[in-house]
Amino acid sequence: MAPYQTVFPSCQPGRTPPWILLLCGCLLLAAPVAGAQPDPTESTAAEIRDLKRRVAELETQNRRMAQLLSALEARLGPEHHPVAAPAADAGTGGGVARPSGALDGSGLPPPGVLSASAAARAPQKREIAPDPAGVRIYGLLRLDVDIDTQRPNSPQTPLFITSPSSDIGGSFAMHPRLTRVGIDLAGPRLNALGGAEIAGKLETDFENGGTESRQIIRIRHAYLKSAWKDFSILAGQTWDVFSPLFPTVNNDTLMWTAGNVGDRRPQLQAAYESKAGRGQVSLAGAIGLSGAVDALDLDHNGYADGIQSMRPDVQLRLGYARELWVADQAFSLGGSMFRGWLAVAGASGDNIFPAQGYNADLLLPLTDALAFRGEGWWGRNLSDFRGGGGQGITPATRRVVRGRGGWAELKLRVNRYWSVAPGFTTDNPVKADLVAGSRTRNRAFYVGNRVTPGGRVEFGIDYLRWRTDYFGSLPGLDNRINLFFQCAF
Repeated sequence: MAPYQTVFPSCQPGRTPPWILLLCGCLLLAAPVAGAQPDPTESTAAEIRDLKRRVAELETQNRRMAQLLSALEARLGPEHHPVAAPAADAGTGGGVARPSGALDGSGLPPPGVLSASAAARAPQKREIAPDPAGVRIYGLLRLDVDIDTQRPNSPQTPLFITSPSSDIGGSFAMHPRLTRVGIDLAGPRLNALGGAEIAGKLETDFENGGTESRQIIRIRHAYLKSAWKDFSILAGQTWDVFSPLFPTVNNDTLMWTAGNVGDRRPQLQAAYESKAGRGQVSLAGAIGLSGAVDALDLDHNGYADGIQSMRPDVQLRLGYARELWVADQAFSLGGSMFRGWLAVAGASGDNIFPAQGYNADLLLPLTDALAFRGEGWWGRNLSDFRGGGGQGITPATRRVVRGRGGWAELKLRVNRYWSVAPGFTTDNPVKADLVAGSRTRNRAFYVGNRVTPGGRVEFGIDYLRWRTDYFGSLPGLDNRINLFFQCAF
């Protein structure tokens, strides 16, 4: 019994239950023999050293990342710094508030708290919606051939026919100046501007000077536009609000000063369009640069008189459009006006000369293949809007020139490849406002032909019987033929 008393001194025979003695014996038999298994102390120490090494590496990486993010925030500037994140984790139902960016012993932010750098990477409300911007390049390649029996003021940019003399005959011209290149921009949608859709256009051709092998680029359109559901704002150069239509023929100068008015100019434009019953009503207004077209400088001081007036021109148009008896072709009717001013230094009396004009435009589909289009206008001092035969003020008398005119044409689609457009234009200045040598009337009868075989290819042949009358001089009478070949892209 001695061994049992040595190991278990409290276990004495007769006093200890037999089942306890049996359990103690089993434990003694199951005890490991010394040296039979390896000592776990060394394995535990190695694991501890490895964990410490990994924690040290993580802390080093965290410090480097924090330094890098701090440097990036400093470069971005204070306007990009995020607002402090919530102090406690909302998911815990409460907790001790900690400053944003505080780190615990692990080198990581406390649970539920974002550091300043992490908050910068968190999703934010974007100022611009994720609509991708798109750019579309378009244009056309074109060659024009112009033949005149009586010389116009310019064979490529005709505005009137010169009065005949013994040394003036006809002319022949060939040019690619109406070749065109444009860019349409579909920009982002701006949430900060009420979801405005941003768009833009840049369009150029070569019809503004230079030699035939050294063309000069001309800006036709260059603007940005913000559009909402029914309202839009445009800033840049584009067509006038006043007199929106133009004839089919004479793509060089659109029969300006011979019956058609309105041009392109820098302007700030606003437009509203809304449904009205079965149709649509539109109201557009603009302020534009006075003197942008005629660049009158009657006082010869180097400043255009329109710019010298220190006032922009003002334009308005009210229009209505709806589909009538021809499917997918809208009837439209509109009325427009403009008001402008010129300032001339040294003029006797009031040196401010007003300019104004009123225009009515009509587009009427008659059948699927036939439509009528035209405009009528009247006003005074219209040269900056291509009216009055190109005469706004008579220099000798400083008298404002009044005028009236318009144009009309039928457009007939003969078949799927050929359409024809006969028409008439006229511009009639008031003779009482003119002096000898002035143009008293500028008009033309014409027939335009368009052939479209397909593939964006178009051929044209236009004939114009053009006449310009003069105060005290012989009239200019021209038979003009314009041939062109173009391919759009």
